[in-house]
Amino acid sequence: MKKHSILLLSSTLSIILVLSGCGSTYSANTIGSSEDQPTDIAAFSNDASSSEEETNYPVPYNETEAAEQSALCSLPLHSANTLAEQGGPYGKISLSIPDGWLFNTCPPDSDELLSGLYGIRFYPEGAEDSGIELVYADSFGVCGTGLYEETATIAGNPAHIGTYDNHTYWDFIAFEEDYAGIVALTYNVEGWWEEYSEQAMDILGTLSYDASDKEGGAYIRTPEDELDKIGLYLTLEKITPAGATLVFRQYDAKAPTGELEYGDAFTLEVLKNNQWEAVPVAVTGDYGFHQIAYSIPKQNSTKQELNWEWLYGTLEAGSYRIQTEIVDFRASGDFDKYSISAQFILN
Repeated sequence: MKKHSILLLSSTLSIILVLSGCGSTYSANTIGSSEDQPTDIAAFSNDASSSEEETNYPVPYNETEAAEQSALCSLPLHSANTLAEQGGPYGKISLSIPDGWLFNTCPPDSDELLSGLYGIRFYPEGAEDSGIELVYADSFGVCGTGLYEETATIAGNPAHIGTYDNHTYWDFIAFEEDYAGIVALTYNVEGWWEEYSEQAMDILGTLSYDASDKEGGAYIRTPEDELDKIGLYLTLEKITPAGATLVFRQYDAKAPTGELEYGDAFTLEVLKNNQWEAVPVAVTGDYGFHQIAYSIPKQNSTKQELNWEWLYGTLEAGSYRIQTEIVDFRASGDFDKYSISAQFILN
């Protein structure tokens, strides 16, 4: 699926993006919790950590000039100490990038990051195929053996640094408290780490994360978006006040008894006072949906671009849930019908 979860494995399998990890993942609000963890999961507060030594790194450095951004992951022209900023539905991430380094700012759904929902990728000049991704991840988990951890204070916030298999470089840094949800991950850095590692840490020391500065929408992972009986997930992409893209993923070819299908019909609900309420319909008079069936291929995915403005108008900021139906069709008059939902937020 799109990168809503990050799973780290030991040895050469460094990063795998999954819907459910090898036992556990950790949300931005629960990073550090050790409850209900299998023994092969190394949580950030786990007693299996190899070190409790704390390291201090610089506090954030504030700049006044922002880097140019576009709707896609962008590579701006920059001079010494350029401020790299990337906003998103959970807050704004900022870094001060020095001369000799390049960076990309990647908004949600840009498909340029290897992990996370949105963030900043930075690397030394001439090392475009490697780098450090500083991202917001709504779920983060680590799995496997050979993990060494140490606690640190980076940019004035506590963090856990994780290294697999005695690398000379760290694999991840997971921030906590005010910066919970922010994760840094390395990839292909072996060729330059010895020369640039101190500069890389200095750059991370300039990190600033403003959770109050939110923009855009985000899909929220919940149990309601999976139908295990037919091996199906529903996720959302490109969420706006006027619509979203529904993504149906069939992951178990043996689960359906027939052909999986969906239609145009859907409903929207809004969360108010901890209760789901139907979003008021904006149209007057009767309305309806096309009676059409779209196929969901087995062990594959299909997308539906959905505009709900004609029915509900543009949505205000809040928490929402979209619901639609899936049919496991065997023959005329012989089918099973299921309801599936996906939650999202708008800022």
